[in-house]
Amino acid sequence: MLIAIHQQAERFFRAHYDGSWVPTYLEQRGFDRFTQHHWRTGYAPNDWRALTNHLRDLGYGDTAIEASGLARRTTRGTLVDHFRDRAMFPIKEHDGTTVAFIGRSRDGDPKYLNSPRTPIYAKSQTLFGLHAITPDAKPVITEGPLDAIAVTLTGRGYLAGLALCGTALTSDQVKTLRAAKDLSGNGVLLAFDSDRAGREAAVRSYALFRHGCTAEAVMLPDGRDPADVLRHGGREALATLLHKQARPLADLVVDAAIEPWQRSIQDAEGRLNALRSAGRAIATLAPHDVARQVTRVAARLNFDHAMVTETAADSVTTRLAVGDFPAPPTTGSATPSTRGRGPSERPLRGPTP
Repeated sequence: MLIAIHQQAERFFRAHYDGSWVPTYLEQRGFDRFTQHHWRTGYAPNDWRALTNHLRDLGYGDTAIEASGLARRTTRGTLVDHFRDRAMFPIKEHDGTTVAFIGRSRDGDPKYLNSPRTPIYAKSQTLFGLHAITPDAKPVITEGPLDAIAVTLTGRGYLAGLALCGTALTSDQVKTLRAAKDLSGNGVLLAFDSDRAGREAAVRSYALFRHGCTAEAVMLPDGRDPADVLRHGGREALATLLHKQARPLADLVVDAAIEPWQRSIQDAEGRLNALRSAGRAIATLAPHDVARQVTRVAARLNFDHAMVTETAADSVTTRLAVGDFPAPPTTGSATPSTRGRGPSERPLRGPTP
């Protein structure tokens, strides 16, 4: 019954689309009418009970409507619509079944509003846009639905945009993606916002793709997301950014490990601490990522390859001894201090002259 309710809700939102602000707003953002129709974009009327009353008229009871997540109880016990005055994007499973919605406001807060958890939908297990992925397309994971649509629109069949339905990428979402797409070929690209939160989210995501997949990341211009790039620069600008600015996700992991020491990196002790931090990060990487990162760290910190390799190996030995293999460090997670150094972290030789 919940699937049927969502089908009716999608038709309802589509029926209110043409007379709303949504078509013009999205056209101004770079999404033409054909694209809007292709993604089944709709509009939730600015009314407390428009959808609820519509579903009642179709014969659905209040218990089922509330269970669908499309309506909620007020403190007075009245059933009201969950979405009001929002551009509506259906969240579909890989087979095209609509199980939830994301609603975007024109200028209000929150900008995005998701369906709540229901028996057929959990945002930590779902990716927006999964139904549009094709066998030959490389998945590009973004933060918002407009970003995902912008990537797919730009990718011309070679890139498929997906959007988080929560605030962070989860292992369950990656399992869902792997079930729909073989990642061993094209791998996956992360296109998160360039702010600190976006960088940290990208770094945390590395562990989810460590095995059987090549993961890359693209850092967008400050304050821009893929939808913004499309709006201001057009499809070619976004395509160029995604194709030419992508780099291994492991680069971000190691750079994040070095960043806390950046201010003291000119000093010998700061460089040694940065090397130890980078070595711990390299020790968490997949084997195919190690050689590149050893080379990068050696060049950045002016140590020879053997020194970097030895430092990473020491970290592996330490973790094997204590059975501790935590996730890669995130930006700002380390404190520039040499206190608390473990007994197995023997002093390092000085930097290469």
